[in-house]
Amino acid sequence: MVKTTPSRYPSRGTEDKSTMYQIIDEGLYCTVAFLREGRAHQIPTGYCRVENEIYIHASSKSGFMDAIIGQEVSFSVTHMDGLVLSPSAFDSSFNYRSVIGFARAIELTDPKEKLKFFNLFTERYCPGRIADVGEPAPDQVSITKIVRLSLDNAAAKIRVGDVNMNLKNEKSWCGVIPVETKYGAPKKDDQLPESLELPAYIEKLTHGSGTA
Repeated sequence: MVKTTPSRYPSRGTEDKSTMYQIIDEGLYCTVAFLREGRAHQIPTGYCRVENEIYIHASSKSGFMDAIIGQEVSFSVTHMDGLVLSPSAFDSSFNYRSVIGFARAIELTDPKEKLKFFNLFTERYCPGRIADVGEPAPDQVSITKIVRLSLDNAAAKIRVGDVNMNLKNEKSWCGVIPVETKYGAPKKDDQLPESLELPAYIEKLTHGSGTA
């Protein structure tokens, strides 16, 4: 099996589970790479993590799912946290956090287990939504394929900090520009009545703990 030890700057790599889980839990999507008919493909997709596994889903008609179920894939989650501007463009960099792993895509087939995933997935992105709109119907669950990917063969790689160069005689501006991803103000669909107010759980997501 392919190992995840970084070949460049190995000191930035770690297999610490708590570090990987934090990076994954703060991410909004992962990218899954796979081979299909001898050609390389990659798909960005939403996910949720349960203990040492991440779960993704797609339509039962998806060629993506047909290609990966039972196969080994590579997956990654990445945050770009800052632009690191050094004295030259060549020496400039990014502050980042990433997790890369390799796993066999295992399909979930039990309807109860699949429903549990649906609820977890929805609540991960919008806590309180299931209580508002209800659980998916059995026929919606049945036409969706869900797979799990183990984090047993995964590792994180992180770059933090400043320019890390002597800047005493530098005349160009150098430093770090932070990069943030967060939810913006909700925009109600025009078809909804004016009297329909924004739910408290969405207000909390977008103005409280909504920073991703």
